[in-house]
Amino acid sequence: MKNAVVQLCFVLLAITSLHAMKQIKSNTIVGKVSAPGALEYAWAIHDKDSVIVAASNGTFNLKVKPGVWKVLLHTKTPYKNEVIHNVVVSEGHSTNLGEIILEQ
Repeated sequence: MKNAVVQLCFVLLAITSLHAMKQIKSNTIVGKVSAPGALEYAWAIHDKDSVIVAASNGTFNLKVKPGVWKVLLHTKTPYKNEVIHNVVVSEGHSTNLGEIILEQ
């Protein structure tokens, strides 16, 4: 009986570890803008799927499925909204768009 409980604990630990690894390797699109106070939200679109997040001090982190996405950055006046096409996200990887220079 004691051996069965130990085996059950190992199985639960393995399942928990695999789930944690999956969360760490989530598919994301990340980036930041040149004017931190200008970005209101970031929106990613792929076919009929979309994800939107509020900006945090000019940065964004979109958790998405693998595929080719279009990213829209909605900004405050006087800055112009930005559209980034063909953002490729691979399974288990983060796609970093780096610093995006906003135009006025």
